[in-house]
Amino acid sequence: MDPVQRLISRLYRTGVERPAEGFQHWALQQLKAVVPHDAAVWGMGHAGRARFHNVKVIGVDAGYSRALERWVEHNPIYPRLAASEGVPVDMRDVLDDDTFYRSKLYRKCFRPYGIERILSSGHMDPRCGLYTLLSLYRFDRSHPFSDTDRERFRTVAFHLVHACSHNYFLHIARPASEQSHRPAAVVDAEGVLHEAEPDFIALLAKHFPDWEGMHLPELIAREIGRGGQFSVEALRVSVEPLSDIHLLRIWEETPLDRLTTREREVVEAVSRGLSHKEAGRELGLAPTTVSSHLYRAYAKLEVSSRSALARLVHGTH
Repeated sequence: MDPVQRLISRLYRTGVERPAEGFQHWALQQLKAVVPHDAAVWGMGHAGRARFHNVKVIGVDAGYSRALERWVEHNPIYPRLAASEGVPVDMRDVLDDDTFYRSKLYRKCFRPYGIERILSSGHMDPRCGLYTLLSLYRFDRSHPFSDTDRERFRTVAFHLVHACSHNYFLHIARPASEQSHRPAAVVDAEGVLHEAEPDFIALLAKHFPDWEGMHLPELIAREIGRGGQFSVEALRVSVEPLSDIHLLRIWEETPLDRLTTREREVVEAVSRGLSHKEAGRELGLAPTTVSSHLYRAYAKLEVSSRSALARLVHGTH
């Protein structure tokens, strides 16, 4: 198998076994097999901000990411990345060697960390502004990145970004809950998106046509602090704490969302054909309690028979 295709396969197959917090380091190490490099940065943030909210570095001191942020306005590689998303840009594409090595940018930002050669790739979701920067570095000035390196990086970078997102939501944003299959995103207390699944972005764009990304729509953002579930613009929103950030899941509201958790459990048990006694045994409830929950669910769902209830439940899933 071609080494690039072998790496891509490994990212998706073996990558899911990696803890989310270590995936980026692991993936960048794997990348060395197809695009050799001495150091690398994987930064995630927003196109409208000059800083990362998540950054991983290998091969250089962790403080390098702060230097990179300080010099972002003076780094000519960034405008080129913005103009050619997903296309790797070598520093030599924007500055010839004589100009680069005489520049203050090189002396202050790169030389202190031994960086001599730079190959970068930028990836942005235009719907929400989430941006990923992947930069590879070499310490030997006489060993520039080749055209083959560039093409391999272009092929792999897309899969690095998507495999990382898949891994993140698989391990971090997929706790066992009845809503775990819903489109998810991770946001901070200000309602700024840190990670988002494509279906999450698509639903926001559908229900908030004027939404421009980065921050959640105000109607959702102002409710985050209360947690739990709530409804906004025909969407159902679930908020779960994740340390100092929040996991959001959204879906288009259905009649079943009007039910309490216990009513929903009773409805699903009865819709599978269980009797009140059997449903009670499964849920640890008395048959009379099952009847009470079912009566309230019938009223909320505006149905009057088991067959209508079953059609509603199974037609909603």
